[in-house]
Amino acid sequence: MRFSKFLTTTLFIILCCSSHAQFVNHGPQVFAAAIQGSKFIKDAEGKEYVFTVVRGMPATLVGFELTNKQMVFEGKLHGTDGAWDMEVSSDNKIYISGNGQMYRYELGADKIISLGEALSGQKVIWDLVAGKNGKIYGGTYPDCLVFEYDPVTGFREISNGALQEKENYVRSLALDEKNNILYGGVGSHAGLIALDLKSGSKTQILTQQDMQHEFVYDMEFVEGVKGGDRLFGWINSANHLESFIYNVKAKKYEARLSSIEIKSLTRRTGKEQVLYASEGKVYRLSFKDKIIAPIAIAEIHGRGRAGYIDHKGNYKLLTSTHHLYTIDPDNGNILEDTMLAIPKSPISIQTIFWGPDNRVWSAGYLAGQHGTFDPQTNQHEDFPGLHQTEGMNNFGDTLYFGIYTKALIYSYDVTKPWSANTSNPKFIGAVKDQDRPFAVIPSKSNNMMLFGTVPAYGQLGGAMVQLNVSTEEMEIFPNIVEDQSILSLIEIDGRIIGGTSIFGGLGGKPKAKRGVLFEWNPKSKQILWKDSIDNFWSITGLFKGPDGGLWGFADGTLVKYDLNKRSVTECIEIYKYTTMPSHIWRNGQAVSHSNGLIYFTLNDTFYSYDTKSKRLTKLRDNATLMIIGKNNKIYFKQGTDLWSYTPENY
Repeated sequence: MRFSKFLTTTLFIILCCSSHAQFVNHGPQVFAAAIQGSKFIKDAEGKEYVFTVVRGMPATLVGFELTNKQMVFEGKLHGTDGAWDMEVSSDNKIYISGNGQMYRYELGADKIISLGEALSGQKVIWDLVAGKNGKIYGGTYPDCLVFEYDPVTGFREISNGALQEKENYVRSLALDEKNNILYGGVGSHAGLIALDLKSGSKTQILTQQDMQHEFVYDMEFVEGVKGGDRLFGWINSANHLESFIYNVKAKKYEARLSSIEIKSLTRRTGKEQVLYASEGKVYRLSFKDKIIAPIAIAEIHGRGRAGYIDHKGNYKLLTSTHHLYTIDPDNGNILEDTMLAIPKSPISIQTIFWGPDNRVWSAGYLAGQHGTFDPQTNQHEDFPGLHQTEGMNNFGDTLYFGIYTKALIYSYDVTKPWSANTSNPKFIGAVKDQDRPFAVIPSKSNNMMLFGTVPAYGQLGGAMVQLNVSTEEMEIFPNIVEDQSILSLIEIDGRIIGGTSIFGGLGGKPKAKRGVLFEWNPKSKQILWKDSIDNFWSITGLFKGPDGGLWGFADGTLVKYDLNKRSVTECIEIYKYTTMPSHIWRNGQAVSHSNGLIYFTLNDTFYSYDTKSKRLTKLRDNATLMIIGKNNKIYFKQGTDLWSYTPENY
């Protein structure tokens, strides 16, 4: 509905300059040794190394010599928290992707060189592939571009706009150097484009059936094998993972395989064979056989991050669990298995929650993991094993986690030891076609937990999930607000109220015009009513105000909503979007304090708002997320660090 009879407020924004020590930094909370882009390399004397990037703030490049397994280099990649890929150029230099920029490292050097921004406006460089004369090609997000880096002339775009129209991601690249064709894997609506580097022409070669998926995620080009050059690719979507082999000469897809960890794939020297890792095993695949059928030859731990044939003809494999394997490709014997000393790094906090154990729980971004801070003892504790948590809440002594990807639901009894091996935390289930369970609340009157989700990449329409905490049975109600994600839930005065966003998974194109408020009846399992608020795209961050009423955020505006009259009674514009963003999921977050003030974060800024005097006070920049503890302190995050704020007289 349109705004009706709401209170218009004149605001005086004041910067807090209190002399009291109100803000306290409690330091990093989540640590991980998650490795991403990795590559083997050999120097001029034939000595062999493996390099990998450790996620963190900032990310870290580490290198190990393969003979003694000792670290030979450790350096920070300032300006990025990770690297999706690494490549070795034809002139034997290491190139590393980052958050819109690229880096270079040369063996023996004592520092990393930042090459700066690849293309204006590109936030992530996803994949790299080496070309002739030291050139490197890269694919980007959010404009689905491809660039060339020439060590002499620098960066230039070569895709002539989006590699595939209306898409955001170039997730993978592979180069047919002989024919001057660069293959680009696209998402979040899958595509596979053959880009002619000479003419600039683009040809879609993905099958129609595969276009129903989200991404062509990783690729590798294998040349000179019997029957013609092959392109290996990995197709990825919320409910489907598989790999393909495309015969470039025959221009046909000739095999479908299980999910290959493409970065581990390498051709065996002098043989018509490739080796690769997949789901805990190493496979050998021969092109001499009439039927392409991989043979499992060894069992391993972790996912393959990089593969290599060493000077003895053995298969070297680095896995996500830091194992460095040396495997005989003939018989599959593991000749060596070394755990590399990968250093842990602090990672950005994704979610915070005051747990039933009176500790602040923090979840890590992308690399996952969890950590706790005890305000009474100032002690920190690590809780490894779960992936990126988007939403947390509790029912009694049990914590519930909503985890990305595939919207996984876990529970943890805080009165018992944490042990992923003994089902505490315990996997409850996954929400079909969904990815991010941001909204998580208990409903004690209904003996259930409720979850609201964002769908998979490129998709629209979230789901409402009801979890019976006694039986652990889940009921899933998809797309209850057509084409909208459910971003916020609250139980207020015995009523379940939800807020939505018109945005779905990344890469999805909104169809709805306005986000809505709605009331959900968990017994009849249906929406009782829904109401839009003016022309806002999203309604998120719902909370109970100090006056007992329903408050929340409509895009960048703080609003109060009268549930009985179904109308907005107060609105305070904090931040205005000048253009439609790629998405609005978790926007403002707020708490009501016993001092009568609302505290909230929005657009990376910490504010307080006095509902009586209508006074808005800016307290701090560079602050996101927000919870309140039983100790009346406000907790928020800044990057990797957990902070607390104590209002005056508390």
